[in-house]
Amino acid sequence: MVVYDLVCKKNHSFEGWFPSFEDFQKQLQKKLVTCPTCNTTRVEKVPHACAVHVKKEQPPTPPAKKKPARDQAPEVQMTPAEFKEALIRVHHYVKENFEDVGSRFAEEAKQIHKGEAEERPIHGTATVTEVKELAEEGVPFLPLPLPLPLPKPELDS
Repeated sequence: MVVYDLVCKKNHSFEGWFPSFEDFQKQLQKKLVTCPTCNTTRVEKVPHACAVHVKKEQPPTPPAKKKPARDQAPEVQMTPAEFKEALIRVHHYVKENFEDVGSRFAEEAKQIHKGEAEERPIHGTATVTEVKELAEEGVPFLPLPLPLPLPKPELDS
């Protein structure tokens, strides 16, 4: 599966999961990709990435057993408002706990991966080409959609 950050003509940001890039292109051409907020099919891919690093001393995770696609992702029972609130919380967590390296994201992530820079959580932006290079080089990162501006999450007290 590949995950893409998407944005519609009204600037609503969201995430799309596709079996492959080719599948994404086909669905886009057939106007099957729609914005969950306004339902428009005028959607395009935007680059963004966030790195999550783990300590190198940890043993590698054994490969998971292959299962049919329908068994891979659990069904999530969330309303759109609940999903939006969860996404806002993730963004606030990243903003408060990760270093913003801006457009230097790909370069910094590679340096951390190679041990040439201090290991720390970072976030920033990357071009589609940079994201492909990071994936090809095995640099761990996680794309996140950008629902800006971000309101403060309502925390349960």
